[in-house]
Amino acid sequence: MSSNPERKRGDSLLILDTGPIRELVLFHAVDQYRFEGLRGELRFIRDRRSYLRCAKFIASFRGKTTSASVVAELNSWIRKTDATGQTKLWNRVYEEFWSMGLDEEVVRLVDMELDFVARFGPVDVSLFELARRHSADNPTILTVEHPLQGKCINASIRVSLLQEVAHLG
Repeated sequence: MSSNPERKRGDSLLILDTGPIRELVLFHAVDQYRFEGLRGELRFIRDRRSYLRCAKFIASFRGKTTSASVVAELNSWIRKTDATGQTKLWNRVYEEFWSMGLDEEVVRLVDMELDFVARFGPVDVSLFELARRHSADNPTILTVEHPLQGKCINASIRVSLLQEVAHLG
């Protein structure tokens, strides 16, 4: 089921996919660090208002978590950027995790269904597994991917798209 981004979620858990974290870090890198070479990679958070909308949405959840697989994807992205800025980008990732109070959980590959991993990849499967683990917390997955949104809806997992959250209001 799709979630209403306007709904108050004080008693629920937000599970963040790679895309939203990457977008928050990218915006800050362009806006604060003046990494103009990364401006073209921004897709959804292009100004301070959309950044603040996303921050408010994220803050509306009592708990926030992600998987170690997401951190591995962030590493892959950062390694492809200019080497001189990688430490600043990692610093911003740390700051985002800290400011959000974001937990990081391991979902072991051997605990994932092989067919599911082959079809959807270990990152998406790890997010689904986190949603199952925390089903009592009424979790919502925040992503930028329409295919993941569809998979969540089919699995009755609440989901929000960053692009919708960034443009509320």
